[in-house]
Amino acid sequence: MLQSPWYVFDLFGSDSGKILYGVKMKREKRRFFIVLVAFIVPVFMMDTLGAQDVSNKLNMLEIVISNLIARVEALEKRVNTLEKNLSPGTSKAPKKEVVGKETVKPFHTDGFEDIGNGFFIRNVRFSPFGDNVLFTGEIANRSEKNYRFAKFKLEIYDDRDSLVKKEEFTIPDIPRDSIKSCETMVVGIEAGLIHRYIISAFE
Repeated sequence: MLQSPWYVFDLFGSDSGKILYGVKMKREKRRFFIVLVAFIVPVFMMDTLGAQDVSNKLNMLEIVISNLIARVEALEKRVNTLEKNLSPGTSKAPKKEVVGKETVKPFHTDGFEDIGNGFFIRNVRFSPFGDNVLFTGEIANRSEKNYRFAKFKLEIYDDRDSLVKKEEFTIPDIPRDSIKSCETMVVGIEAGLIHRYIISAFE
């Protein structure tokens, strides 16, 4: 009768049994180690990838915040500049010139326009001044009279050719063949509303 393998090992005594038991234990330990490694490595890789993902997100967030701070600082600088330019009396914005319709002929070649009664005007400007407009210019007396007070009338029209404002102003002590600066504040009107103007002298 043939003996079974286990029976054959038993014939060698307890040492052979111990050898067989040791081989089995080594195989079990190896299998356990392989399973443990197969479980730990993915977990470790997931933790590493998760940490890298969080780090990348933090870096991107820092970049976005830096860009927003730079934009806010640039916007603050622009607002400060605009506030300085719009402050009354310290405006550095270019003055807006309004050219009206030519109702009179030029006086020779020096840029003057005839406004009646021997008076001529040039360098007319309408400058924003808060909620008002400052009118400035130069008036020449080409008449035969010396004026103690010379009176003038300013009419302002909008783009629909409607009269929106009329002002009167006076220049004191303007003798003949002289040139004097003039200015008057036009209250309650914006410079952008002015489409054309008429200046005329009257007694």
